[in-house]
Amino acid sequence: MTDFFHTAWVRPVRFGVLAAVALPRGLEPVPATVLERLHPRERALAEAERGRRQIEVVGGRLAYRAAAKALGADVDEHPLLSDSARAPLAPADWAVSLTHKEDLAVALVGPAQAGLLGVDLEGGARDRSSIASRVCRPEELALVEALPQAERWPDVMVRFAVKEAVYKALAPRLGRFFGFQAARVDRHADERVSVALFLEPTDPAFELEAEVLRLEGARIVAMVRARG
Repeated sequence: MTDFFHTAWVRPVRFGVLAAVALPRGLEPVPATVLERLHPRERALAEAERGRRQIEVVGGRLAYRAAAKALGADVDEHPLLSDSARAPLAPADWAVSLTHKEDLAVALVGPAQAGLLGVDLEGGARDRSSIASRVCRPEELALVEALPQAERWPDVMVRFAVKEAVYKALAPRLGRFFGFQAARVDRHADERVSVALFLEPTDPAFELEAEVLRLEGARIVAMVRARG
């Protein structure tokens, strides 16, 4: 496992900095030499976990440290902890969102005054277009079903990833669950995306910006910034 937990890449993006850390597959405990690279409070957080959850906690913190350092943050003074729902508890002055897949942990970090952040990593070879009816609002589903079969899953994947990023950005502020029907993702000809929200009338209003970054291997990273 020591061949893993290295920084795969660091990229400046519109909302801050995005960083990825390579993860091992399996459930083996994270080596002590890797845990030592974390802040003591981050290390204690990781040591309280087991199996895949421990690997994801460590990978997410290492990705956060790589992204935050690129922004000039002092990560030794500002560890990334978790709230009671295991969502990242960002240090003062920074907004942070994490996402994980089997082989990669990704962190999006940006200045807190610019807005809340959400990120999601999706993709791969498997066609999961069968989830379209769960992910899409009726008006979105009509657009998906009008596409050739080969184009349906890539379209649904973008909508799914953006909506997951929306949830990660807003749920901690709202303090409640909301589903896929609470957002509509509009795709534009130049690959831009925009989001319309359908929250409860008593919820605060948010202004959303969204962006999709395409990676190798038919993968995408969806990023959302919310102000409100």
